[in-house]
Amino acid sequence: MKRMSISLFQIGVLFITLCIVLLAAFWLPQTAAVFAEDAPEYAYLQYPLLVAIYVTLIPFLCAIVEGLRLSRRVALNDAFSDLSVLHLKRIKMSAFIISLLYLTGGIILNTLVDMAPGIALLGIIIMLASLMIGLISGILEELLRKALEIKEENDLTV
Repeated sequence: MKRMSISLFQIGVLFITLCIVLLAAFWLPQTAAVFAEDAPEYAYLQYPLLVAIYVTLIPFLCAIVEGLRLSRRVALNDAFSDLSVLHLKRIKMSAFIISLLYLTGGIILNTLVDMAPGIALLGIIIMLASLMIGLISGILEELLRKALEIKEENDLTV
């Protein structure tokens, strides 16, 4: 049962990731082009914003890969290992990088143009969500590290 639920989790994560990558590859450029036609005064932002979104896609994909590796460790009953701590650390760093990129992008965008509240709100939501993922990953990383220390102590006493 556990193996099936982990497989379903991995399939779900891969499906969501595929949808996000396809949206970024096909829908986003078309939407940016339409937006540039509708609002020519902001057309100069079309390509910088696309590049910025594609740059944030890199740490997102890194976090997804690390999450899949971590779920594979759980499926193999090797969740309490140093590699699991490393996977959580990489997820944490990816989430913080995404938050930092959105914070920097929001500040730059706000100084260049008078940003619409909806766009600002979307950026803040993404930034806070990735910040929360980073914090939760950091907490889990520290808990797993302490559990490994306790496990090593118990192995040495037996």
